[in-house]
Amino acid sequence: MTDKREDKMNMDSRGVSKTVGRTAGLLLALPSLVMYWLWSLVLDKQRAFALSSEHLAKRAGMLGVYTRQAFYRYTTGGVGRDVCIGFMTVFSKPALRIGQRVYIGRFCSVGWAVLQDDVMLADGVQVLSGRHQHGTRELENTGGRGSQLIRDNKQQYRCVTIGRGAWIGAGAVVMADVGAGAVVAAGAVVVNPVAAGVRVGGVPAKTLGSDRYTSGATQTRAA
Repeated sequence: MTDKREDKMNMDSRGVSKTVGRTAGLLLALPSLVMYWLWSLVLDKQRAFALSSEHLAKRAGMLGVYTRQAFYRYTTGGVGRDVCIGFMTVFSKPALRIGQRVYIGRFCSVGWAVLQDDVMLADGVQVLSGRHQHGTRELENTGGRGSQLIRDNKQQYRCVTIGRGAWIGAGAVVMADVGAGAVVAAGAVVVNPVAAGVRVGGVPAKTLGSDRYTSGATQTRAA
């Protein structure tokens, strides 16, 4: 009985700590939200969002985590509860959506993506906005000589979805969808869709086997 009381007290204490942290994070995020809205009047929304993200990425510690939670909850397509967004992690597209209990490590870069519930990204992961962001060379406009610069090509973005409970290892680069419960090895480069429950690794990433865990097995206890 005593153990149950202690467990309940610990849970209540964690609940209070999270409430205090979220409140403090919202207060700290208010100046950044105001600056974002002002920048949006001068710049386009995407540039204003990227600038704000770079600024917020520098905030260290748990207050930084709670501040980023609050800011992105009002500026993206949606952010769930108990989401941890690590130090020096930046987002570039406000269309980003993040589910419940998602963990994003330090020094990550995320573009147009949907991170479903319980996804975990280790440090240094990059989730790009698709595989062919710079389009293709339009040779007909250059007399067939192919002299057009890549930066002049029309940019093409695509939403990348990482399924529920997927784990992306440190330093991986993801350019295609990753299925629920899949595991991407550290340093892998994902250029083709990864099926649910599959483990991949290498450059480019190839199947290493299947994972016994279901899509709901991976859980986090983020801030």
